[in-house]
Amino acid sequence: MAKTWSLLVLSLALYARSHSPEDSMDSVKGVRLASRIPCDGSTNYRNELTVQTTFSPGGWERSFHVDQFEAKFCKYVDLYFMCGKTGHNRWREAWSADNLEPPAQQRIWLNSCSDWGSGEPSQYLLSGWYKEGAGGKLPWKQATLKQVSEKPLVYEFADSNGGTARVEIEWK
Repeated sequence: MAKTWSLLVLSLALYARSHSPEDSMDSVKGVRLASRIPCDGSTNYRNELTVQTTFSPGGWERSFHVDQFEAKFCKYVDLYFMCGKTGHNRWREAWSADNLEPPAQQRIWLNSCSDWGSGEPSQYLLSGWYKEGAGGKLPWKQATLKQVSEKPLVYEFADSNGGTARVEIEWK
């Protein structure tokens, strides 16, 4: 019985890890971000951003995400020294904030290179998401971000119920 239970828990964990909202991300609706420190191929410097999110009261659940592109990743059984199955080309969440959290200024670190010692620059995508309705099991829908200011850098989106979300980004 314990062996069956363990197998069931492992199967659910692997399924949940491999099925995320980022699988259906549309990069055209988001905004590409990149470190302002060039990738030199031998080190992996990080660029710091401060982010302030603001969500209007009302509307549905809304969220901002910064996702990092991974050309190669461990899809199943990631033990850090061994990988059960390698996957290719996905967006992985690096940061998120939603309207259920109290507003706070947060930091995000953008790597200049995709991997240590790699000459490929890291790719990041800022995206906005909302749920149509009030319920935990409703799917997330991606919103189109609109730039409303360049200095400071500000992006906004609105859900179809009239709720708005705004993110202000400052480069350090």
